[in-house]
Amino acid sequence: MKHLYLMRHGQTRLNAAGLNQGAWDAPLTPLGISQARLAGQWFNEQGISFDAAVSSTKERASDTLEIVAGLKDGDYARDRRLSEWDFGLFEGQNAILNPPPLQPDEGTISFGKAYVAYGGESDTAVSDRMDKAMTDIVSSSAQTSLVVSHGGSIYLWLQRHFEQEAVRRLLPFGNCAIFELTYEDGRFELVKMIDPTTVSN
Repeated sequence: MKHLYLMRHGQTRLNAAGLNQGAWDAPLTPLGISQARLAGQWFNEQGISFDAAVSSTKERASDTLEIVAGLKDGDYARDRRLSEWDFGLFEGQNAILNPPPLQPDEGTISFGKAYVAYGGESDTAVSDRMDKAMTDIVSSSAQTSLVVSHGGSIYLWLQRHFEQEAVRRLLPFGNCAIFELTYEDGRFELVKMIDPTTVSN
């Protein structure tokens, strides 16, 4: 059985301003740095160490990983497939301006596909690339991996593998939320979600 800890990056300047942040990047705020340090402290207190660490190519994710795991650039992998949903022309905009959700042929409402007309990604495109990245990570020799990604991408990937109602109950998950996962016999299991900014051990 393999263990993965999939986590969201720390708070950034755009997060603090309440603006869409997908393909765009922004540095961590002092609070975001503090959140990452608390996450690192939680892992240390649990006695968890990593055989491998991977972040998206976004600065906010790689900076978070470096703080959490105490690594330097070059000591871990970066994978663009773990990057956040691209919101197209809605990058940097207040979320209240987002396009309305579309009604696909299969009869389910899909907010994500609405971004395609504005140069962004569909929800399925994000989920597909996330899943390929996660599959490659668990296919490596590492037994315990840290993966730092983004809120939207993590949410879409979780929806792909677990019951939607169970995933919705996790919302909203904040910056540096940690999802403890196991992988065995081709199947991911979600053990629990940890908010390192609120737990005390």
